[in-house]
Amino acid sequence: IDLGVAGSLAAGQYLVLGATGVVAIVPSTAKSIDLGSSGNLIENGSPDGVALVDTNTNKLVDALSYEGAMTAVTLPGIGVVSLVEGTLLPATVADSNTVQGSLCRLPNGTDTNDAASDWKLASTPTPGTANAP
Repeated sequence: IDLGVAGSLAAGQYLVLGATGVVAIVPSTAKSIDLGSSGNLIENGSPDGVALVDTNTNKLVDALSYEGAMTAVTLPGIGVVSLVEGTLLPATVADSNTVQGSLCRLPNGTDTNDAASDWKLASTPTPGTANAP
């Protein structure tokens, strides 16, 4: 998904990608990209993974692999990379199709490049605002 349509983010500002119903509740202080009204358009299987890529430099900026290890992912312009940063998330840290929750960095914004330390499952999603347990 091309994030360029959102423009630049100010320091501490959030960008939310989601279905129409999700981005409709994002505060005006955040930016959003509406992925449509058909629900979750980002892959939701097992394992799951997300890669943030700088397409100007063809470099992997950040990654997350959960519900299993994604260690040999082919990214256009980059090649084969691992989406596991440091220690893989435990199987208990996973999204659910039946229980509301959100994978988020806790403490908010922490990135030590170790997934098991940085990512938690929060019971209350906070799109466009600071992550909270």
